[in-house]
Amino acid sequence: MFTVSPSIYSADLLDLKKVLDEAKGFEHIHLDVDDGNFVKGISFGTEMVRQISDYTDIPLDVHLEVLNPLDHLEDLKDTKVGLISAHIEVLDYPSLFLSTVHHYGKKAGLAINLKTPVSFIEPYLDQIDHLLFVSVETDEDGLPFRKAVLKKVEEARKMAGKDITIWVDGGVNDSNLEEIVKAGADGVVIGRAVFKAASFKGAYEHYIALGREYENKYSNGR
Repeated sequence: MFTVSPSIYSADLLDLKKVLDEAKGFEHIHLDVDDGNFVKGISFGTEMVRQISDYTDIPLDVHLEVLNPLDHLEDLKDTKVGLISAHIEVLDYPSLFLSTVHHYGKKAGLAINLKTPVSFIEPYLDQIDHLLFVSVETDEDGLPFRKAVLKKVEEARKMAGKDITIWVDGGVNDSNLEEIVKAGADGVVIGRAVFKAASFKGAYEHYIALGREYENKYSNGR
């Protein structure tokens, strides 16, 4: 079923306890661990992930936007994080990353930037639980959604079948959500469009309902 994982990096980081309290009932919370090297921004590290995990029962997924994803797995193994994704662009041995995540009892995903061919994931399909397609070039504010990601999602869905979840992350809003779901995504990561809304819980519920409406609309065509 279609889901939304709001990126807490776009929330009020000075009042995270209040944010997490008000987010009770969310199906996911998305945690970006950014190192200032793989991407320009620096978000927070694994210690913050641990604290969030200790505080809330909301299911958590981690997106490692870092140069050395394997170095972070040891710190995450004892948290309640259920899903960990890293970028295939920095993984010399993606199979090692995926198997290590599974060894720690968590679901494993690969994140894919716009420039990266979908064919890069093919050798690892039997190990992948999740694919995260980044649909903007960087983490700058206000960059537009890039429609090129839609063909990549379509291609990946044909390769992956129904067992691998596919999410789109970046620039998602009302104007493109239908296209994203139609392409085959079964989830989205939304940051500012949720947490910068007048009511972030209301915005979350809006995108969940809209996404599921589109999912029902296009499910017969899959």
